[in-house]
Amino acid sequence: MTVQLTPAEAEQKIQQITHARDMAVTKLHQIADTQQTMLAAAWRGTYAGGYGNTSAQQHEDFNQLIATLNDIVEKGSTHMRSIANLDNG
Repeated sequence: MTVQLTPAEAEQKIQQITHARDMAVTKLHQIADTQQTMLAAAWRGTYAGGYGNTSAQQHEDFNQLIATLNDIVEKGSTHMRSIANLDNG
């Protein structure tokens, strides 16, 4: 099996991956912003405290997911460019 990829194809794929990552990050930030808005309101009591704890854990999970997505984009971009350069070198 041979992998063939031109530099233009590689850049197009990298742009698609980066765009998908950016959309996911935007959605994660929207969720976090909504949670913060809810917690900043005059919402008190046992359920509010429980939600606050859950929200804090989710925020950490979001940050880890974003870091993972960034790593995937970076490594994927590097590998695709390497393949394209080998195919066209």
